[in-house]
Amino acid sequence: MDQLILDLTPTPLPAFDNFVAERNREVITALTHPGDERFIYLWGEPGSGKTHLLQAWIAHAETLGRASIYLDGQREHLPDFAREASFIAVDHVDDLAPDDQITLFSFYNSLKEGGESRLLMAGRLPPMALAVRDDLRTRLGWGLVFEVKPLSDADKLAALHAHAAERQLAIPDDVFRYLLTHWRRDLSSLIGMLDLLDRYSLALRRPITVPLVKNILHTAPTQP
Repeated sequence: MDQLILDLTPTPLPAFDNFVAERNREVITALTHPGDERFIYLWGEPGSGKTHLLQAWIAHAETLGRASIYLDGQREHLPDFAREASFIAVDHVDDLAPDDQITLFSFYNSLKEGGESRLLMAGRLPPMALAVRDDLRTRLGWGLVFEVKPLSDADKLAALHAHAAERQLAIPDDVFRYLLTHWRRDLSSLIGMLDLLDRYSLALRRPITVPLVKNILHTAPTQP
């Protein structure tokens, strides 16, 4: 069972068309039709979809044939060569090490002085509330700033129902509600779990029920 879980765990690629905009349509518009704005900062609580949006923005840039790079301030240092990309996404800016804060500050200055490169960043708090260098805090507020508002449980349920209907899955309401309270709460993870349930139920020839979900969550490698 453990091996089956690991083999089937889905990894859906973030894209704008699989992000439920609902309360964030203005954000999507700014990211897909930025006009002359080259600096955008997104903030919001964990699970609101910031990382999804940054990665979708990078994927969108790649479809346009633009050199792009996604950088995660929680997991890596910012390489100086990143400034050469046309689309630069920096996630978790509130977790940047002091040296990386200096590097990001220099990115701002380099982009401001010339070129057409764009910089998209995200953190948990609005710019002026971040515990970062004063000069970087000021730079983060230079361009457009948006709060990424999380989906309500009703929005998530509607999106899960729609995804299940699209895949012609017969899933009882109690399964959706169980997932909302016992699995990761971001929509991408919830939809990924639905796809896993589909493949798992086909492999075992069992209907998708709460007991089946419990069985999978018990053996899943990452609990919420």
